[in-house]
Amino acid sequence: MKTSGSRILVRRARAFTLIELLVAIAIIASLAGLLLPAIGTARAKASSIRCVSNLKQFGLGCMMYSGDYADQLPQTSHQGASWIGGLARYGLTNVYKCPSDKNKTRFTSYNINDFLTPHPFGAPDANFNRLNSLPAPAETLHFTQALEDFTGSDHFHFADAGSGGFGPTVFPKEVAVESHRGSANYLFADGHVDRTRWSQIRSRLEPRATRFIRPDF
Repeated sequence: MKTSGSRILVRRARAFTLIELLVAIAIIASLAGLLLPAIGTARAKASSIRCVSNLKQFGLGCMMYSGDYADQLPQTSHQGASWIGGLARYGLTNVYKCPSDKNKTRFTSYNINDFLTPHPFGAPDANFNRLNSLPAPAETLHFTQALEDFTGSDHFHFADAGSGGFGPTVFPKEVAVESHRGSANYLFADGHVDRTRWSQIRSRLEPRATRFIRPDF
């Protein structure tokens, strides 16, 4: 405020007009619309990276287990000792749930390929429960993420003849094949992890001469 003789001059702060306020809100909304997809993509990528890390730790745990038990691989509850307890003794903690898993009631997001257990149901002549019994460990699935409603089991039912085997129709009814933006993470018996799209996995399941599920094919 300034005084000039008997006149008093008052400076008033200029307020936003309604139009200016609406323009500012529109700009903020546009920026949010641009940023949210990027944030969602970054979050999904971080979730997949954490899932890969979990599976890699499973792979290391399986190698240590195999070294301690005459090349035998961890087994399932059908054999009386689940791989969950078998791997826990090697210090695996906070690796049993994938961040993308919305099922809060199950202990683990992951299951084991039951073809890597002795004499699985539906394939009584198969016995690939030892690492040295696998013809091509780098080609055979060991662990991956189960569907959120696939509960009460620590293994997939790929060898179960009653389930239709492990073809492209049955496989996605047990495996979360698109848990990471159209892809899933797969741990192979040699310890490496691949993130692979469902379309590529489907092509591995269609020919009978594939070792992706059954090691002796």
